[in-house]
Amino acid sequence: MERVMAGAAGAVLALMCAAIAPVAAARQGEVPALSGVWKLNAEASTNPNGPPPRPAARGQRGGGDGEDAGGNLGKEEMARFSNMKKMFFTAPPMMGIQATATDFKMLLDPEKKLGYAHKTDNQKQTVATPAGPADFRVRWDGTKLRREVDTPDTLHVVEEYSLSPDGKQLIVTVKADSRMVFNVQNGDIRRLYDRQQ
Repeated sequence: MERVMAGAAGAVLALMCAAIAPVAAARQGEVPALSGVWKLNAEASTNPNGPPPRPAARGQRGGGDGEDAGGNLGKEEMARFSNMKKMFFTAPPMMGIQATATDFKMLLDPEKKLGYAHKTDNQKQTVATPAGPADFRVRWDGTKLRREVDTPDTLHVVEEYSLSPDGKQLIVTVKADSRMVFNVQNGDIRRLYDRQQ
């Protein structure tokens, strides 16, 4: 069953990339060639699914990684905050990406049809996610694509997408913080994806 699901996901990603190839080729000279199908290389990554929680200090509840330090957030707000953090800290095993000078599209889960489509104009775009609504801003920052996310519960996430010098790997870094919650991220997140197509 797992092989069938993986095959189906691969087929959908392959079809997606075939459909977007002409657009990517037309824009290739303008932006780095992030377009394609990418598979997570967990062994070469640093904390791809987020740093492990810190051990709790004596007399402290929780893991000390922000889950117990909600500042002025209520219980429901903290639960939404934690769900959103978990979503952004979980590395997609495969990604289909189309990146042009003006657009950035990602397919993360073909079966659930989970994906995002953004303009790269750095303008706020409110998007419904599985963990709730969030405001996204996307722009090119030199050779890196920067995706910035703000949630109603004060989680702030910055993802940067760039290519290795040989173009065979996609490097994704994730940084998260909050003006209300302490110790949101206690270590680096650096994901390496190998190009599949």
